[in-house]
Amino acid sequence: MSKTINDEKKTYDKLIKRFPLRPIRCDEQNEQAAEICDVLVERGDLITQAERDYLEVLTDLMVKYESKWDDECAEMSPRKLVQYLMAENDLSQKDLVPEFGSPSRVSEFLKGERKLSLEQAKRLAGRFGLGIAALLE
Repeated sequence: MSKTINDEKKTYDKLIKRFPLRPIRCDEQNEQAAEICDVLVERGDLITQAERDYLEVLTDLMVKYESKWDDECAEMSPRKLVQYLMAENDLSQKDLVPEFGSPSRVSEFLKGERKLSLEQAKRLAGRFGLGIAALLE
């Protein structure tokens, strides 16, 4: 086996030992995968073919895991989605004032007394990294 092929195999084996390429089943695993992806992407032009191959498969696994979350959220109303995001991110109503414009607007929305405006939906989508469509009724 040539030195280059042997080096590539060693590099790939190290990555597999660090984080095996198996289905991602929880947020913690997904965060670990994201950290590894960040490290590999930061290598830029220095990334090896073995690292590139590993990164491609790892990102596919992350996309698959994250799409399950998107499917769950697609079934939620905008109100339920915002409530879910607040719980997941340990946010209070006051934390969303920048997106809503005032404490009363946050409260009215969460009580079901008001719908999101287009501008509020845009700001919330930006904050949580969602498509705006998930927040419009």
